[in-house]
Amino acid sequence: MFDEECRMTTLGYRPGSCLVRLPDNSLKLACRSTLKRKDGIWYRLIHSIQLSRPEDYLSIYQSGCNHSCLKCHSWYFSQIYSGSWLSTDDIAEKAVEYESK
Repeated sequence: MFDEECRMTTLGYRPGSCLVRLPDNSLKLACRSTLKRKDGIWYRLIHSIQLSRPEDYLSIYQSGCNHSCLKCHSWYFSQIYSGSWLSTDDIAEKAVEYESK
């Protein structure tokens, strides 16, 4: 299955249910497959960013989740590696675009 140790358990906490299915059908911890740091900048695997209507709020859908919500409406991307890598600055720019609309 996987041989990585969860950092939460090394800190004395219970692990989340955060295995993500990768394109090769293997499983990997979400914190190691959908979050990365490169050249001092954080990046996150984002499935999509959408303006929700009629409520008028911005939704950012991220791959990788450590919750086990019953009847999860986002299982098809939260538990499966899906999306594009966006930096924290990229995400902030999307939020600014939303605010200006």
